[in-house]
Amino acid sequence: MPSQTKELLLSPEIEYVNYALSSKGATAESPDNSPDHPPLEVIDGDTSSLDWDNGGGWEGSLSYLRSNEPLKRSYIQINLPEKRQIKRIVVYTIDSPKYPASEYGLRSYNLEYWHGTGWRMINVVGQRDKRFTVKDNVSGKIVHEIDGEIVTDKIRLVPLLSNDTKKEYDLTAFGGQSIYNITGSAKVIEIEVWCYPSIPKSVASEERNGLFLIGKSQPSPDEQAIRNILSEYEKGYDNEDINLVLSAFADDFTSLDGKKKEDIEKNAIKFFEDYNNINLTFRDVRIDVSETGDSATAQASYTLECVGKADNNFRKRNDNLIFYFRKDEGTNWKIKSAK
Repeated sequence: MPSQTKELLLSPEIEYVNYALSSKGATAESPDNSPDHPPLEVIDGDTSSLDWDNGGGWEGSLSYLRSNEPLKRSYIQINLPEKRQIKRIVVYTIDSPKYPASEYGLRSYNLEYWHGTGWRMINVVGQRDKRFTVKDNVSGKIVHEIDGEIVTDKIRLVPLLSNDTKKEYDLTAFGGQSIYNITGSAKVIEIEVWCYPSIPKSVASEERNGLFLIGKSQPSPDEQAIRNILSEYEKGYDNEDINLVLSAFADDFTSLDGKKKEDIEKNAIKFFEDYNNINLTFRDVRIDVSETGDSATAQASYTLECVGKADNNFRKRNDNLIFYFRKDEGTNWKIKSAK
């Protein structure tokens, strides 16, 4: 018997399972959490683009291109129900008669996986440029066979360009940095993550010995609700919407330095009067919900960019914030304090 035939008989092909489905316990999250195209749309099992105008698929911002800030890139993250060995990832970008992929779909993106302490690029078969998972794409469906062994419970897609991206020069900021107006967006219909149906023995052993999954592998409903509030807070500043900014705060809000909700309102209004082209981005968000479930802290780094109306100078600030949340009436989270 030929050795290749013998090998196939002794090691029959294993059918992979798509675990990136909400019906299998997967969740999805993103800093871009639009109610019109929310993250959960990429794990609902529907790969058709025909329902885009009715809310099908996820839409992400490409505003990082405005001043070329890689740390401000958006992403769509999938949290699997448990660690799995990933063998194939299939990405469906928008592709329909109305919105063909060659004109509206993802053009370039990266796929990354969580390795325990950070994110790392996924190596895929046929990858020509190690800086990108995909570059210059015009297809609606992109299949990635994994090159090597990856065991994880989190993957994410980081969009870099779409085929409808337009980048037009706006102004030159202080220091010579160019600022651009960006149009177009990242449109993802579905992401499939095909894995072996059983957990690898090495991972199962770690789990039995208490060495596996320290902490939570996916956000709880409370954590996701708090992320949504922070996302709305960002949008409030980006769109100069004072009501959206204030919606994040409890009526009895008091910061550690004594500021009230009224002070937040006055400061925001004054800021909107003095600046435009505002872009606020939270990153490295860490949320800790109390055991009682009625309070939480959210720590985050942020970048605030804006242009002064008086002098047309570009300004940028990086810093850290801590928000203290309270759950009002057992349902709605609000910021009760901050520092």
